[in-house]
Parts: sequence; structure tokens; C-alpha cells
Amino acid sequence: MNQAPVSLSLATKERILRYSVAVFCTVFATILRMELEPWIGDRVPFGTYLLSVLMTAFIAGTGPAIASLIMGIIAAGIYIIPTSDTAITRSVGDLIALGIYGVVGAATIWLFHSMSRQNADRLRQIARIEVLTAELKVAGRQKDEFMAILSHELRNPLAPLRNGIQLLKMNPETPDEQQNLLCTMTRQMDQLVAIVDDLLDVSRFVHGKMRLVCSPVDLRELVDHSLCQAKCLLEERKHHVQVLLPAKPVIVNGDRNRLTQIVTNLLTNAAKYTPREGRIQVILDQRDQSAILRVVDNGIGISEEMQPRIFELFTRSDSASKRDSGGLGLGLPIARQFALMHDGQLTVSSEGRDHGTQFELRLPSLQAKSVKPFNPESDSQSGFVLPPASAPIGNSPASSQDSTSVENTDDNEPMRVLIVDDNVDASETLASLLSFSDFDTQVCHSGVDALALAKVYHPDVILLDIGMPGMDGYQLARTLRQDPANRDLVLVAVTGWGDDKDQQKSMAAGINHHLVKPVDIDRLHDILNDIPVGAS
Repeated sequence: MNQAPVSLSLATKERILRYSVAVFCTVFATILRMELEPWIGDRVPFGTYLLSVLMTAFIAGTGPAIASLIMGIIAAGIYIIPTSDTAITRSVGDLIALGIYGVVGAATIWLFHSMSRQNADRLRQIARIEVLTAELKVAGRQKDEFMAILSHELRNPLAPLRNGIQLLKMNPETPDEQQNLLCTMTRQMDQLVAIVDDLLDVSRFVHGKMRLVCSPVDLRELVDHSLCQAKCLLEERKHHVQVLLPAKPVIVNGDRNRLTQIVTNLLTNAAKYTPREGRIQVILDQRDQSAILRVVDNGIGISEEMQPRIFELFTRSDSASKRDSGGLGLGLPIARQFALMHDGQLTVSSEGRDHGTQFELRLPSLQAKSVKPFNPESDSQSGFVLPPASAPIGNSPASSQDSTSVENTDDNEPMRVLIVDDNVDASETLASLLSFSDFDTQVCHSGVDALALAKVYHPDVILLDIGMPGMDGYQLARTLRQDPANRDLVLVAVTGWGDDKDQQKSMAAGINHHLVKPVDIDRLHDILNDIPVGAS
């Protein structure tokens, strides 16, 4: 109740102060004009009053400036313009000059008012932009958090599903009809996992969080691995795949995982958009200082107007949409971005619809030195490797091995693996998978239980989830590392949290490897096979 009079008093004081500026400026202009009379005479008779208007408009605003203009006209009429009868002609001239001063002063006040209003609008817009920018930053953080949580929540149920499918496929007594069904389920599972990964990659690209871990890579080996990853889809659609690889290494400096993702995306894209029993060629070559990989198909092709947009996010051609081949339109944009990050380029060419498509990946090449040798069967005449028609897709020696086979260094002492995960289904199915491969497994569902069990079980390796209630995986790892007896214990994070910062936290906590759910069982076997039994 008492605040209104106080506010009114403050506003009144402010108004009085502003108009006092007008009075002061006018008085000062009058005194200055009279003091300058001996030197300037009747020249620029109202110049000081125009300065008074300008100063008042700048300091106090439009209203006081108008008051200063009026007071200046009155003061000039009293103190500056002669009033004697003998100077009537000069007085008329002075009156005209006074009128011009009034017009110029009014125009000056209007310009100041217009500029002040524009400046106020600009300041309001800047303030609004700052508010919107802050809101966008908050929304961006919330979106990133949502994507991370969504990824985690999707990966958790995917883990036991993939493990269960893998277990069923490993059963030799499974009928052929069920094996075909399991292959279908595997393809769909892989597609769902790929969609989750693509969504996270897009988020990382937008926020500049994508990082590469580069090393010398033989593209021949990488192409072979990518063919193995796309094998299920290629075989399901009964495509005829021709692979032409040079006899000599083709070395590039790149991130092995991301380059594999590029080639796999190109292969799956060709497989999806090529009619069944189509023809797909994978050709690797090296020219000058560039490694060139081409994936050519005789599929649905891309129209000329669509080719410039094929690498845009969420873009699918009309032909692809009509055929409903699935996907969000993220694979090719992500592949191209990875190519650019490797100082390379990914281009597309097609003669139009139903005339096939060619994607060309061009990367800077390195001299072949200190790279793991790749020894496929070579054709000495052509200089290329062409796998026989009866061979499985992909020609790396590793591709012909059973990914579930594990060799322990001591048959009497199987490797002891402790699985720690609050997701009961994920931990139990993973334990079953590893037990099927002759590992000795134990399961618990909390960090506290893991600490107690580790003291009596003495595991060689611990597979631990990160997002557990109570003691999370990071705390569990740090606690284990505090015990000198666990110095050589291998810790592997198996978690739905897979961002770069999550992997950095794992490294800081003393975790040796960071795998993302649903875990690639082949990758897990590779890690376990490199651990000597009884290392801890």
C-alpha cells in the first residue's frame, strides 16, 4: 500500500531532474551567446540554442528537448533579437532566422527521438535474442540429456535380446526353420542398434563432440570386416557381391571404427536399395596419394534432382520411400561427415532411376609400413583379389572362424568372469553366452555385492555396468583399484552409456575397456582372449 506513493515520488523526481537539464542548458546557451556577442555579432545568432537542444535531447530525452527548444525561442526573442523601431528590417530577418532555428530544432528533436526509439528497439531485440539463446542452450542440453537417457534405456533391453538370440543361434539342435527366424531377428536387432547409434552420432556432430582416434589402417582388411558386418543383409537378399582388392596394402590414417562405419553404411545402403539377387561391386584402388573405394550396385538409382540432397539429414529419395526399405535417412550423411573428418570426400553418381548407383570414398593414403599384414588369395594377373563364388562374403582369415570359439591357455583353469549388472536379464543372458564358450562366470547385481564376491571368487576380469543404483560402476572400479591385490584385474564396462565423456570417466576410474550395450560378443571375446588366465 505504501509502495505506490514512493514510486510516484521517484518518477516525479526523475521528471524534475530531466527538465532541469533543459532549463540549465537553455540558460547556459543564453549566457554563452551574450558573451560571444562581441566576436560573432549577428552571425549564427541561434547556434548556441541549437547546441542546447542537442545536449538536452542526448541527456534528458525528447520531452525536455522540446522544452529547451521553446525556452530557447523565448530567450532569443528577449535577449538576442533587436526590438528597436529603427531596425525593423533586421528584426524581420532575425525573425526568419528564429523560425528556421525552430524548424531545425524540431527536426533535430525528431531525429533524436527516432534514433532513440530504434536504439531502444535494438536493445530489446538484443535482450530477447540473449534470452532465446539461453533458452536454446538449455533446450540443447536437455535434448542431449534426453538422447543420452533414451540411448541408455533402449540399449538396456536390447542387451538381453541380442544375448538371447545369440544363445539360440549357438544351439546346434535348433531346426533350420528356427535358424532362419533367428537370422531375421538378428538383422532387425542390428538395424535397431544402428538407428540408436546413428541418432547419437547426429547429436555429436551437431554439437562438435565427435572425436577420431586415428592410426594407420589397411583398407583391405577394413573392407573385409565391413563385408562381414553386412553379411546377413547381403545374404538374406541373395545379392551377388564381387570384391576387388589390390594385392598391395592400401594404408590410410584414420579411425578404424568410423571408417568401418562408412563402408558398412555404403554396403547396407546398396543392399537395401538393390532388388533381390542384384549385383554389388566393392572395388578398392590406389591412385597417386589417394585411396579410392567404390561401391557400385544395379539397384533403384537416384534421380538427378535428388543427388545433391542425398547427403542431407533425414533425406530419402522418392524411390526409396515408395519401396519402404526402412531407415531414417542418417546413414549417408553420417558417412559423409566421417569422410570429411578424415580429410576425404564421399560422392555419389547415378544415371537416374533404375540405373544403379555408385558411391566413391576417396581418402589420403599413406606409405605401407608397420601395418598388420593382410594375406588374402591373390590373382597375380589382375592384381586384385576376387573371392571364389562358394566362399562366404568377406575374405579375411578371421571371418571364416567361429566367433564363439575361445582358446584358454590352461584347459584345467577356465577364465573366471564376474558380471555385475542390476539388469538381471542382461547379466544372466551374458553369463549364459560366456558359459557356453567355456568361461567360468559368476553374477551379482550391485557394487557392494561385487566387492564381497571378488574377495572370494578372485575373478580374472569383471564386466561391470555403470548406471547401477547405490554404488555405480565408476565407484566400484575406483574401490577395486584401491586394493593392491586388484592391480592386474581387468575391468570392462558393459553399459548403455556410450558418449565420449562416459568413456573418459571410465578411463579415469581405472576401467580398461568400455563396451556399449548391446555388447558385440565378438569384440568381447577378443578382449577376453587377450587376458592371460590367472592375471589377477
